[in-house]
Amino acid sequence: MSAMTGATWAIEQHGAQGPDQLGKVWIAQPLPVGDDRLVFSGHVGNAGNGVTVSIRHGADILAIGIANPGFVIDVPARQGVYHIEMPVRQEQGRDVVCRWEVVDQERQDMALVGMVQRGVPAPGAAMGGAQALLGRMGQLFLIGDTNDSVGQFTRSGTLSEASASEWTNIFSKMPEWQDRFGLEKVMLMVAPAKEEVLRDYYPFRRALNTTFDNFRKRFSDQPLLFPIWELWNRRHLTYGATDTHWTDYGATIAGQTLLKRWDLSGDALPQEFAVKQKIGDLGSKLTPPTSNFELVFREKLAERLVFDNGINNHGNIRVYRNASAPIAGKLLIFGDSFGTNLTEALSYGFQEVVYAYQPAGVDTNLVQLVKPTHLLLQITQRFVHGAPATDRSIFESGRKKLASMTEQERDQAKARLQAAPAEFQPFVTPLFA
Repeated sequence: MSAMTGATWAIEQHGAQGPDQLGKVWIAQPLPVGDDRLVFSGHVGNAGNGVTVSIRHGADILAIGIANPGFVIDVPARQGVYHIEMPVRQEQGRDVVCRWEVVDQERQDMALVGMVQRGVPAPGAAMGGAQALLGRMGQLFLIGDTNDSVGQFTRSGTLSEASASEWTNIFSKMPEWQDRFGLEKVMLMVAPAKEEVLRDYYPFRRALNTTFDNFRKRFSDQPLLFPIWELWNRRHLTYGATDTHWTDYGATIAGQTLLKRWDLSGDALPQEFAVKQKIGDLGSKLTPPTSNFELVFREKLAERLVFDNGINNHGNIRVYRNASAPIAGKLLIFGDSFGTNLTEALSYGFQEVVYAYQPAGVDTNLVQLVKPTHLLLQITQRFVHGAPATDRSIFESGRKKLASMTEQERDQAKARLQAAPAEFQPFVTPLFA
């Protein structure tokens, strides 16, 4: 295998745009020529009489050319990061327009397999259990988790017969639930794993026929939504560099995809976002913790949150209300941690959204209490190889969490919940039965 065969590139866009500057700049993926050369090409919208283009690798300027308006420059092939530079403003020096990272995939795979076998996480990560794995361009990924995220991505496989049987049972019940509870729509949404969307930043190569691929093939004719391409099209903004989860922006894209599938308008979902620095669930695993900037909801949603039982994760129930939302129906979501900001995104569209933390596990008693018009089952991709907790009582999960508290904590929780408005007491009473 030559040094460039099977190489992988990643890009990050930089630079200001405007009529008095470069305008729109297109940079094509570099192409290998033989074993020892790379060809960079592109086009500058506002090239004027020509714009100087420099290709830098480390401290070395490998080549200089002119965009007038297009350019083609070939340079020696090296592993590492190439910088394409040109003056954003004529009076300034060079500025990085974009970066390409070139990696020998075979050598990278071999090195990382050795790291995983030795249990080596990202620099600064604690040893043992779920850890953060450093990918390309500073992206962190999950490794060492009980669901074997790396193995699910890199190994071919099929869904176990036990799991396939459980999922078949769930899909077969959907028409029954729709008829029994008078639902307008019901859907299963699988939240894509970060490595699925940012696979060219992930240090491992994807297997051709993973267990999840087998899941999708088995149930391709069912009400199943996997918003991979919608997220892919905006992928640099939809997942945080230091988190396994989609950002608020990514959750909104997933919510828009759901509404489109249900023939509902997604126009009310947010179009503008704020930028916030966040550590993330992977960044928190490093010492010192690592943060990044990501897109978050601009609006404070606390006023919409009219009920929260305060249970952490499994067993949690929240109710959001938004009188100005255009969809008069009531949405009930049985989801996991990806469902938290997905619920908030969908609260822009539905006048009421109820979120129950039980990944794709329908509790029919809760459905009867809520009386939704729409039902969404949401689960993360790495959980699909198992089976959701269908027909498990979410209140039983809550009772177990309360039982694990100290007596003082439990008394405080009971007092707080019993002070909730009367309309929410049906969500409270079963916790203390």
